[in-house]
Amino acid sequence: MRINAKFLLLFLSIILLLCACSEKRSGSFHVELSVKEDFDKDNRLFLIGTTNLPNRMKLVLSITGEDGFSAQKEVEVNNGKLESKLITNNGAGLVPGKYILRITSQAGIRQPISVQNIIGKQGENLKGELVLSQEILGNMIGYTYSFSKSDSQTSANENEKVWEELNGYLSTGQYALIMEFIDKIQTPDQDIQMMYHFSKYHIYGQAGNDRKALESLYSIPRDYKGRNEDLINYYKYLNDFYKDESPFSFNDYVALYRNNRITPTSFAYYLTKSEQIGDTKNSDADTVYKYIMKEFDVLTDYGNNYVPEIHDPIILEKASRHFGMTVSQADEIFMNRAMQLR
Repeated sequence: MRINAKFLLLFLSIILLLCACSEKRSGSFHVELSVKEDFDKDNRLFLIGTTNLPNRMKLVLSITGEDGFSAQKEVEVNNGKLESKLITNNGAGLVPGKYILRITSQAGIRQPISVQNIIGKQGENLKGELVLSQEILGNMIGYTYSFSKSDSQTSANENEKVWEELNGYLSTGQYALIMEFIDKIQTPDQDIQMMYHFSKYHIYGQAGNDRKALESLYSIPRDYKGRNEDLINYYKYLNDFYKDESPFSFNDYVALYRNNRITPTSFAYYLTKSEQIGDTKNSDADTVYKYIMKEFDVLTDYGNNYVPEIHDPIILEKASRHFGMTVSQADEIFMNRAMQLR
């Protein structure tokens, strides 16, 4: 019996397509979602965000205010972004105060077929801290974000004090205190909420729960652009390439890969300032020399990866911060001591 070649080819194509669809439905999908508020000149609100959720996925934005204000908007994900229409208070702008945004998704069965193929008909492929499990409707998105509408300079000053305290806890690794501190803030902004996830990463990791630790860390969006962007990216970098075993310090990472986010309010700036205050300023030449050689060995793998134009400035800058001297002073001390040892 001869089998028609065209029929066989069509049959195999259908089988491959079904297998591909099956794989798509069965794969887990770790949800990432980030949103921020903005206001136009008339104080009317609109919300914009980024996510890795699939195109055309339907989300519901619900906003409530302490004065009894409430509003709801439906949005669809479009190329990794979501954007609401203007949200008003009966046509007028929103009054100063505290607001809570809650983002939920429609049930998987009500999503377009293209979305169901990725998240599952019951949302069973959705994973992560932003996923809520409903007995009847299945897994759905549940994201909460608090923000304030205020033009007060006092509010800005208070926010700077909050960050100064947060950075102080970060510098000493007091992650439980960070979570307690943030829990007491009535409306922490999104940036502060990311520090809450970051602290949970460390606490779970210290308890040996690596799965929950990584879920907490990667619930912070890939495109996070907050004050401590470099700190978050440093730990993601370690987990992605070194399984959390650091080949170099945070300061080295900042010097090599900084994304121009080192502002006077960032942790990298805070840490540098603390080191300058805390380290001794009167060190002998031998100590400076040994410190520089040790950093050289760590950063360049004992010279195997040495690139003078890259590594010399980094090592000398570290030494200058560590000993409270200028880069040129550290360079001069090192060269003089190196000549003596020849």
